[in-house]
Amino acid sequence: MNPFPGKTVIGLTGGIASGKSTALKIFEQLGWETISVDSIVSEFLEKDERVRDTLRKRWGNELFFSGGIVDKSKIAQIIFNDPSERSWLESFLHPLVRSHWVKFIGNSSKERFVVELPLLFENKLKSHFTKILCIYVPMDLQVSRMLERGSDESEAMARIQAQMPSTDKVSLSDYVLLGSGSEEFLCSQIKRMIKTFSQASQ
Repeated sequence: MNPFPGKTVIGLTGGIASGKSTALKIFEQLGWETISVDSIVSEFLEKDERVRDTLRKRWGNELFFSGGIVDKSKIAQIIFNDPSERSWLESFLHPLVRSHWVKFIGNSSKERFVVELPLLFENKLKSHFTKILCIYVPMDLQVSRMLERGSDESEAMARIQAQMPSTDKVSLSDYVLLGSGSEEFLCSQIKRMIKTFSQASQ
């Protein structure tokens, strides 16, 4: 059952550093309404005092920079070194985030949406979407991309292993695209996927 009647909502997922954000940007350029769950999380951390107070009570004032800004690197350090803390944070944040994007789609007059959701399968959200698109890259490329972003190898592996294996996400998805090439290559794959999906929907 489609929870958004009359609307096409694609769930965009994949492993960390697979190219999801680039894919989301391409969909936006092609006229789709796009939603990044990570951006919603960032907004909650920056502006929602209930969220900030809850984190402060859990982890203390050292979680914040002197200007009151949340130090996301400290959150990452906590949750990727302690699975119980990661579970706590997800159980607190994910319902708030989900309510935010579900309400946004429901209230929007637009008809085509893509929601970038790294933990789509882990959170059992497949029923929220018309189709699921997974961006796939091999694990060695995930690691090298994360090293380029400033992670060390142990941190990179911890983050990758905290998620469902990419191969499992591939097997559960309706469409699978490769994120290992150029942006132009990814764009051509997305255009082909949209064409295929549109033809199947007619």
